[in-house]
Amino acid sequence: MWKVFSTVVLVVLLSACTNTVSERNSIPDPLAAAKNRLALGLTYLKSNNFQQAKFNIDKALDFAPRFAGAHYGIAYYYQKVGENALANESYLVALNLDSENPEIANSYGAFLCTQGEYEQAKNYFFIAIDNQNYLSTAQTYENLAICSQVQGDIFAAIEYLNKALNFEPTRQNSLYLLAELYASQNEHDKALITIKSYERVVGPNPDSMYLSFDVGLSQGDEEKARGWLNVLKSRYPSHPNTLQAQTKLDEYILQVKKQTQAIRQTANTLTDTSSATMSNPVTHTLKAGETLYRLSRQYNISVFDIMTWNNISQTDSLPVGIKLIVGYN
Repeated sequence: MWKVFSTVVLVVLLSACTNTVSERNSIPDPLAAAKNRLALGLTYLKSNNFQQAKFNIDKALDFAPRFAGAHYGIAYYYQKVGENALANESYLVALNLDSENPEIANSYGAFLCTQGEYEQAKNYFFIAIDNQNYLSTAQTYENLAICSQVQGDIFAAIEYLNKALNFEPTRQNSLYLLAELYASQNEHDKALITIKSYERVVGPNPDSMYLSFDVGLSQGDEEKARGWLNVLKSRYPSHPNTLQAQTKLDEYILQVKKQTQAIRQTANTLTDTSSATMSNPVTHTLKAGETLYRLSRQYNISVFDIMTWNNISQTDSLPVGIKLIVGYN
C-alpha cells in the first residue's frame, strides 16, 4: 500500500513539474510574467489575502526560478504568516541570487532583528547602506536605531537616528523616535528642539503634545506639564494620551506630596537631634533641570547621601523649589 501511494505522489509531482516547464516555455517573456505575478501577490499580501498572495508568488517562482525578487517576495510572505524558518531560507536564496541588492539586505536585516539576531542584522543593514545606488539609506539607519534600542544601546540608537535625519531631515518617524530617546535620557533641551522639528513636518498632534508634557514633568516643572495637559484636554479631550497624561500628573503630584512630607519630617528630626549628634544642615533649593547627580558633584557628596539625608526613594518626581539637605556644617 505504501509503495502504491509513493508512486502516485511521485507521478503527480513529476506531472506538475512538466506542466510548469511547459507553461514557462510557452510564455514569450517569463521574467516579465514573473514580475507581474509578484506584484499581484504582494498586493494580495498587503490586504492579508494570504492564499492568493502565495498562489501568485509561487507562479512568479515557476516562471522565473532564478528571479531574486520572487524569492524575496516569498520570504516576506513566510515572514508575514509566521513561518520564520522558511522566511530565513528564502531570504538567503534571494541574497545568493542578488547579493548586491540593498533592498533585500535591508529587509533581511529587519527580519533578523525581529528574531533577536541583532549583530547579524546590523551586518546586513550596513551592506544596504554601503551600496552607493541605494535610495533608502535613511530608512535603514532608522532600522539600525530601532534594532539598537531593542538591544538596550540607546546611545547608538540616537546616533543612527541622527544619521537617518542627515539623509532625510523631515523623516517624521525618525524625528519622533529621536525626541523620545532624548527625553528618556533626560536631555530635555534636545528633546524639545526635536519635538519642534517634528511638529514643523506634521503639525502639533496628541503624540507630540504628550511628549512635551512628559518632558516638562521629568524636568520637575509641574506648571509646564499642566499647561500641556490643558492643551490636550481642550483639543483632544477623549484621546488616550490625554487620559494618560492626567493619570501621570495625578501620580506625580501624589508622589511629590509624599516626598515633601518625608523630607520635612527628616529635616525636623535632624533639627531636633542636631545639637546632640550633628552640626547644622546645609540646604539647596532645587532648580529646574537640576538632578541629584549634579548636586552630588557640586557639593562633593554621593547621590546615596542626598537620598538618605532627605528620605528620597525615587528621583524622578522631585519638585522644583524644594529644599534638600546637601551636607552639614
